[in-house]
Amino acid sequence: MSGFPADPRLPRVYRLTITLGDGVYHATRELGRSYQTGEYLHNYALSYALGLVTADYHDAVQVPHYREHLAPLRERGVYVAPARPQQVRFVSHTFKFADTRNHVQMERSSVNVPGYGRARELAPESQFRAYLLSGEALRFPHWIRLGKWFGKAAVEVQAVSVRRGRGPFTTHHPLNPLDTELRPTLFDLINMPPVSIVDHARFDGPHLTLEDGLNIPADLGYRFP
Repeated sequence: MSGFPADPRLPRVYRLTITLGDGVYHATRELGRSYQTGEYLHNYALSYALGLVTADYHDAVQVPHYREHLAPLRERGVYVAPARPQQVRFVSHTFKFADTRNHVQMERSSVNVPGYGRARELAPESQFRAYLLSGEALRFPHWIRLGKWFGKAAVEVQAVSVRRGRGPFTTHHPLNPLDTELRPTLFDLINMPPVSIVDHARFDGPHLTLEDGLNIPADLGYRFP
């Protein structure tokens, strides 16, 4: 794979290969008592997992602070895109809901409330690819934690050369549509909380062409409405 001539005005671009060592669960979709993990990894989750930002272990109000935590990264020119599945498998588990109340008053009821649920999660050895842009030198962890139960994952990093482009292009990598000022004209919508992402999106405007042939918007950075 031949690289492009180095341009100091362009951001550093790194290709991240993420391989799960544990099962990873996050509720992408909830259907009654069925909780399903999607096959993409959101860029907000990756930002925390890679240590680009940190959050308190305990939050008394249980309110996300994405704007507060992630907006400063844009000033540093640091940004990570969502991760695309390379090869994934899923496993499913049935679990019981625990009742931790100290006192329960017995009452007659005709409502049958099930005490169990089923969760589908990403299986170990599933693999993903993400891209990180940075205006400064970064150190990457070899191991990160992902998902609600902090599943372990290995990270391999490779620098990718890049050049500028302009005009119509299609990016075959998932993107958070809030994080570019370019508006996609055609795309696949991937429903994910807290912000749905797009894949195979078509744009028209300034972009970066990576040495592996991928095109991405040139202005990627954390943005919030």
